[in-house]
Formats: sequence, C-alpha cells, structure tokens
Amino acid sequence: MRCPQVILRRQKVFEFAWWWILLLFPLPWLVRHLTPVASKQRTPLPLPNAARLIQASNHQLPGSVRLWLLPVLTWLALLSALAQPQWVGEPVTLQEERREIMIALDLSASMQADDMTLNGRQATRLEAAHHILADFIERRKGDRVGLIVYADSAYVYAPITRDLNTVAQLAREAQIGLAGQRTALGDAIGLSIRYFTERESEEQVVLMLTDGMINTGVINAEEALHLASSHDVKIHTIGIGSEEMVVRGIFGERRINPSADLDEVFLNQIAEASGGQYFRARNSAEMEQIYRLIDQIEPIQDEENSMRPRKALFHWPLALAFVLALLHLCSMTVLSGGRRV
Repeated sequence: MRCPQVILRRQKVFEFAWWWILLLFPLPWLVRHLTPVASKQRTPLPLPNAARLIQASNHQLPGSVRLWLLPVLTWLALLSALAQPQWVGEPVTLQEERREIMIALDLSASMQADDMTLNGRQATRLEAAHHILADFIERRKGDRVGLIVYADSAYVYAPITRDLNTVAQLAREAQIGLAGQRTALGDAIGLSIRYFTERESEEQVVLMLTDGMINTGVINAEEALHLASSHDVKIHTIGIGSEEMVVRGIFGERRINPSADLDEVFLNQIAEASGGQYFRARNSAEMEQIYRLIDQIEPIQDEENSMRPRKALFHWPLALAFVLALLHLCSMTVLSGGRRV
C-alpha cells in the first residue's frame, strides 16, 4: 500500500515509500499518558531550581514556542526520514534481453530449383525463402536475431542483434555461391550451438532451413544429433521444396520429386533431440504458415516494461533531526547553566 502521490510536474511525483510510519507521530504522547504514574510515596529527586528554570524558560520563549517545540520537530523529522521520502521520475522504458534467434539459411546449389510459387509466379526456393524469412525477422520486435549461411561450410553472416531491419535485408540479399554449392548441414548446426554457448540468454532458438541432407562438412549426422541433444538450444527445422514437379523431356512431360534428397528423418531427429519441431514447406503458402506457427510457439512479448527512477531523500530530514536535537541540547545546557545557583 502506497500513499497518495502528489503530482508536482507532468509525471514526476514526490512520495513516502512507507507513509504509514507517519502515523507514529503521537506515540510519545501515548507512552507518556498510558504508562503507570510513579508512586507518590517515593522521595522526589531534589531539584531546587526546577520551578525557577521552567518559569524562566516560559518567559524567555515568545508566544506558543516552548521547550517542547524542538523535541516535537526532531521527532517529526525522524519519522519523515524513516518513511523513506523519495522523488519519483518519469517512466523510462526498459529494453529487456528476451529471446535470441539464430537463423541458418541453406545456400546450396539445390536452393535455385524453381519449384515454388511467389505472388502467383514460379520462383526458386531461395526467392521464396528470401521474401517470407525477411517478413518473419521484421515481425520479431523485442527479440535479437542473427543469420548463418551455409553450403560447403557454415559462416555467421549477421551476428545476433536488435537491428532486425539489417538482418532482414541481409536475408533478402543472400545469394547462392556465397558459401559454396553443397550442404554442410552438420556444420551449420554445430556453428549455431557453439555461437550460443558463448552467450547468456535464457531462451536460445535456432531456425534451420534446408532442402537437402548432409553431403559435406566436418560434422556428420551422428555428431550433429549429439550436439543437439546435449545443449540447451531449441532447434526448429524446416524442410523446403515441393514433392512433385513436371519437367519436359525428349519423350514428353514427366513428374518427378524434386525433394528426393531432403532428409526428413534427420531433420525430425534434430528437432526432437533439441525440444523443437520439424516443419515441411512444399510451397510459399506453407512456408508462410510455418513462420506464423513459429510466432505462436515462440511468442513475441508485446508488453513494454518500464521503470520510474527513484531518488532517495531521507538524508535531508535525518540531517534536520540531528540539527534540531543539537539545538535543543545546546539551549537546555545554556539555560540551565545561566540559572544555576
């Protein structure tokens, strides 16, 4: 429970953190009137000058100002210090360290297969990934996102950052040939996990996009599964490519499966071992739906956390109480010394 705040200017306020302590103000008066009175049979302490001292003090202090005023003010200042007076500033929005997402994008030669559609036209797998992935990155407000590209080897193309627009632009511009022609999927998994081992974020997520299987690189499938299961990094895997495509040849048209090289068993195993999920994107509509599902699985925290800076002021009434107590002690000493007989 907090005391009513006094609005001074805009949203800045002055308040007592423990305002109820001020209710202790009549405590000395209650103690004085509720404690038992000393027995009258006892021999009183001889103070021959007490009556004269009290009378003199009443004449020396003007009007209603008596010797009790300084103790009362001292007590009030002490209570004010104990009540924790503070100056509360305007709200300041906090930038929290939320989820960190590393996206691993396959740039192998097979990603240029044109078995996808985008905005009603035929498009390559990479073109569809460019467009939909960039939109996903730009939606992740509050998260930190990075980008890994891989083919013959895996490279950190964009370190994890809050600058989502830059990462999205790099995802749009990533082209086949930047990292080779084949698919070092195991190296991409290893690099993603190793990157997160040097970070302290609580939620670490990898989105692994590929249209093939491990056919090159240092880390094989067994080692990649071991890494995925032994680290606290959630890996969502996405298999890209249609399951049927019509091609024309000398003997006419025939239907083929352009995703025959996609190792769905391995991608499922990686996802399950790390606590993630495997998704299958046969066209751009399914790919976009997958990213919408990931938005639900890894929800964006919409609420904004803020704090109001507080400046403690207790030292001012505490210093005042010390000065008043010192003045009271000095005045009593001077007064009693001047009237001593």
